[in-house]
Amino acid sequence: MSTDVRNNCRVISLFGLWFALNVCYNITNKWALEDVREKVIAAASQQNDFEISYLSSSLPITIGCIQFGVGALYACFLWLFRIRPVPHADELTRGITVVKRNCIGLVRMIRSAQLAESFHIAIVSSRERSNNPSPVTLRDTSKIAVYHTFGQLCTIMSLSTNSISFAHVIKAMEPLFSAVASWLVLGQVMNIRVYMSLLPVVFGVALACAGAKEFSWISFWSGMGSNAFFAMRGVVSKTVMEKSASERPSDINDTDVDQRERGHLHGSHTQISPANLFAAVTCVSFLLSIPLALTTEGSILIMLANQSAEKERQDVTETLSYIISSGAFHYINNEVMYVTLSKVHPITLAVGNTAKRVFIILAGIIVFSTPVSVETAVGATIGIGGVFVYSLMKQWYDISDTNNTTQATERNEDDPTTELTHTHIT
Repeated sequence: MSTDVRNNCRVISLFGLWFALNVCYNITNKWALEDVREKVIAAASQQNDFEISYLSSSLPITIGCIQFGVGALYACFLWLFRIRPVPHADELTRGITVVKRNCIGLVRMIRSAQLAESFHIAIVSSRERSNNPSPVTLRDTSKIAVYHTFGQLCTIMSLSTNSISFAHVIKAMEPLFSAVASWLVLGQVMNIRVYMSLLPVVFGVALACAGAKEFSWISFWSGMGSNAFFAMRGVVSKTVMEKSASERPSDINDTDVDQRERGHLHGSHTQISPANLFAAVTCVSFLLSIPLALTTEGSILIMLANQSAEKERQDVTETLSYIISSGAFHYINNEVMYVTLSKVHPITLAVGNTAKRVFIILAGIIVFSTPVSVETAVGATIGIGGVFVYSLMKQWYDISDTNNTTQATERNEDDPTTELTHTHIT
């Protein structure tokens, strides 16, 4: 078998695995939400004075928190066994050293009653804090994690209040939000034809929503919120990774860059690969989602805990298996996506991303027997087809703009009058 055939088979296998993991995540996630809702409503019905909303009855924030926790455990496993380097290791080591030094100094200060030196001990100079800066700082990761946390939680909330097909039709609007976010935050203006290609997406989603037999405003606005947060996550991630690439030391060769992309480059020049950055983001998202879950759904969790203590415990093994497996599917799905992205052209990935959403919608309709009207089917087809056309046009004009810029630069370098003009101006 030739090398090209093997590579093509490998790419096809990656796409198949990526589609399967996406479908499994959405189905197990929906099963988990429905199981939890049944148990919570049954428990709340025994409490006469306990009121609960339809959204919170499925505990979407708590389920999202557990899913983040599953991904964080997987990431920690990779770091513990040195399969990947620990991100922000230098920052964490310096932080621990500073805390340790300050604690020792504080104890000595108290013993000797030298209270005047407290300010000198507590304040660490900026010079010490800036030694060996990491191209991607913990602050950058935290910014991405904030948008990732709220984007994923909004997605789960959208799924909890309506069908998988409806939620993913709404999710088809994400390119529109990404275009707006790139314009507002980065000042990136695309060709007018690229913006025009988004009109079928808007029309298709509007038609699908108008024909939906079980329309939900909560699901609609949660899906729109997810689009907005994920668009901002993409913009911030792009800015961070571009900064990481621009700050790459000149003494790193191509072999080191290839190792960095795989997450295996150690040493003072360690940079975070996209997959390892996602692992760090997942860990921070897990920490952020804990207080959110306790604040928004803590009363329901306390009610369930009190009832389980007073009566015989319900069998929650199946529900927990759905939640944990959905968290594993979600994280591994992103791992496979990064591997696939490194193997194919962005246009190929755009085609695959469109096909993936079609597979998810069809799987949701089949598994959950979701009724679909003609308007919804036509609108979903137009919307998803519009996303595909937008992706192709965006890639086309990005390549064209890059080639035009390169040709203009070469003409300026070859033009002998350029140097004379600059000399005259000077």
